[in-house]
Amino acid sequence: MKRFFGWSALLAVAVLAMGLSGTAIAAGKVTLLIHPTLFKAMGGAKGVVADLKKEKGIDVTVVTSPYGKIKDKAVLSFASGGGQFDVVTWVGPWISPETIGFLEPLDSYIKKAPAEYAYEDIIGSLRGVGRFPKPNGKTYAIPYRVGTGIVYYRKDLFAKAGVSIPKTWDEFLAVAKKVNQPGKVYGVVQRGKPGVHVEQDFKRYLFSTGHGVISEDFKTCLLDRADSIRALEVFGTPFHKGWAPPDMLAWGRDEYRKAMMQGRAAMAVYFSPYWGLLTNPKKSKTADKLGWFLVPNKDGNKPGATLNGGWLAVMDKKSRNKKAAFELMMAMTNKKNQLRGGLYWSNGPVRSSVYNNPEFNKKFPVAKAWLKAISRGISDAQHPRAAEISDFTSKEVINFLQKKKSAKQAMTDACKQIKRLL
Repeated sequence: MKRFFGWSALLAVAVLAMGLSGTAIAAGKVTLLIHPTLFKAMGGAKGVVADLKKEKGIDVTVVTSPYGKIKDKAVLSFASGGGQFDVVTWVGPWISPETIGFLEPLDSYIKKAPAEYAYEDIIGSLRGVGRFPKPNGKTYAIPYRVGTGIVYYRKDLFAKAGVSIPKTWDEFLAVAKKVNQPGKVYGVVQRGKPGVHVEQDFKRYLFSTGHGVISEDFKTCLLDRADSIRALEVFGTPFHKGWAPPDMLAWGRDEYRKAMMQGRAAMAVYFSPYWGLLTNPKKSKTADKLGWFLVPNKDGNKPGATLNGGWLAVMDKKSRNKKAAFELMMAMTNKKNQLRGGLYWSNGPVRSSVYNNPEFNKKFPVAKAWLKAISRGISDAQHPRAAEISDFTSKEVINFLQKKKSAKQAMTDACKQIKRLL
């Protein structure tokens, strides 16, 4: 509750405390508010922004900010009259009833974009994240960077155990039991640390059902459905059976990545961009032993649906350089720079053409599996109380893992709390 009202108060304070200078910004100059990692994925100062200056005469002032502060900085600017940041990097759940009034609708810009921009080449599941309300609302954001969930596994351990790649969750659990080596190799590793760690990793299982935590119309909590309850049982079974680390409830990102790199894990549903780190021979003992498969589901039909996550670009509705701002957005997301970003700057591309590119496939053999997973994936709900929904979900997943509640009771209790927010 505190987060929601805190942000609403921030809007009010910004309106009262900050004034708009009224100074006009020269044509051809725009300001970009971006996470520093995302700026590196644009090639930094010598990449996309340098090319835009050379090719279009557009000067880009770049302001970098940590994840936790980007939204607050943007909201302060929006609420005080806007114009401080022309383009801002944004995440899907921030596109909500509270923010869309500050954002420039982009459909007319996309319609007038040059044919070579090929907006439809951006993966459909990602284009949908930029619309509000779903599925056919206005477009407020263009996808820039994406990661999804995919299972990375030890090919040698699977071969030794004589097991095949699982397509259903029942098969997944059977494989986890068989490849588990007590005291040596865990059948499955995942993050269990309370908060976003365990909540996100649980959702990589949950979203295989084809739905998320709440319905797209924000009216219904879906965690108490039978398929959601089963997803939680699958997520917790390896921990309860001893096929996962006994201290999993203290594991975050570093622990579960290192487990695979050090040879202590047989498989895990990983954030897809970790492939480059896990297969780096200078850092990983298992670099040459890894394979991949799509996230299983209940019946094995079209596996791959899971949690998509990433960043988009939005334009301030009060930008005084909208034409130049959209040129920057196109430069960030066009075919050429999405390919360059994927090949050389560690970006997670949003375009189908990149995942089908021969050079990209040579560097990343897993590319076409990534494309399937992203195409079938689901993004988080764009609800203004998303942070609280996440907190309630995490709390009840932990209650199940600690055997304080059954899966059914945990998910029922989560929905009781979430329904108060809907």
